Amino acid sequence: MQKRVRDFDSGIAMIVTDLHGEGDVYEHLRDTFLDLRIRGDVDRLIFCGDLIHGYGDEASDASIDMLLDVMRLQAELGEDAVTMLLGNHEFPHIYSITLSKGDLEFTSRFEQALMRLDKNLDGFSRDDVITFLRWLPFYVRTKSGVLLTHAGASPAIKSDDIAGHVLDFEHEKLLDLGDELLAGYSIDLLRNSREYCLQAKHYLGIDDVDDPRFTDLLRGNILSQTSPDFQLLWDVLFATNENGLGLDLYELVVEAFLKHISALSQHEQEFIVAGHIGAKDGAAAIGSRHLRLASYAHAKPAQSGKYLLLDCEKPIQSMDELMRGLRPVFD
Repeated sequence: MQKRVRDFDSGIAMIVTDLHGEGDVYEHLRDTFLDLRIRGDVDRLIFCGDLIHGYGDEASDASIDMLLDVMRLQAELGEDAVTMLLGNHEFPHIYSITLSKGDLEFTSRFEQALMRLDKNLDGFSRDDVITFLRWLPFYVRTKSGVLLTHAGASPAIKSDDIAGHVLDFEHEKLLDLGDELLAGYSIDLLRNSREYCLQAKHYLGIDDVDDPRFTDLLRGNILSQTSPDFQLLWDVLFATNENGLGLDLYELVVEAFLKHISALSQHEQEFIVAGHIGAKDGAAAIGSRHLRLASYAHAKPAQSGKYLLLDCEKPIQSMDELMRGLRPVFD
């Protein structure tokens, strides 16, 4: 069983990307999905990652509420009806690494909010959220030949074997390796390090040196510096597409990427739909086989955001046909 991929051979999917803590936009799209589902026009909702980490101030960041609502919605309707892919902004919370952009520290704010969940005994806990993130798939494959992912094609997937490793990736094995590497460090020295204690409090939201998560920050740092598997995940989730390679070379990467994924799939995957990077007017064709979707945060302007309706069964023959499924988030 390939743990990091979901396969859909039928039904109409509503595909949304990169909402980044925008609660009002999330609620609007959720309600749109529920209305379409009641009418029989849509069967499933797919979030292509980066649901969390708002770009505004803390008061306007609805990341936690949005994520918990997705968890509730999935529990109520089932994983076939509500699917979320792992994005590069969810990824750091699995490994307790930091993520920031300029002066904005995404992970510290979200971790502090996670810690506050444990004070609410009637709701979800931090462990519930992290467990949910650890089980998120990286890809959705469809009979239509459209592959959904967060960041697009990665040149790191350069063989069928590497593709298979990613499709069956086990976070627990990598985290266990980090724990083994920690054995070479003095925990007492860490506990007596004022700098490390301050960082653990700031980035992980913990105050007690006896907290079982006290060494997680160090573990994440060790893995990020030493583990090829960690680097592989980074390359998959933070791919820069044509911005890093140029369009002509990226087209070759897309071709190879789809070839290696298809070699391990029941149906040939011919096109990619991904978010992660900004798109003028909410969507853009990146070459002939990659559709970039921006539902709000990365749409330029934001109000031009798009979602995509996709028949998961009917084969897509061209980019033009795929783009006919685009719909405006705001009428």
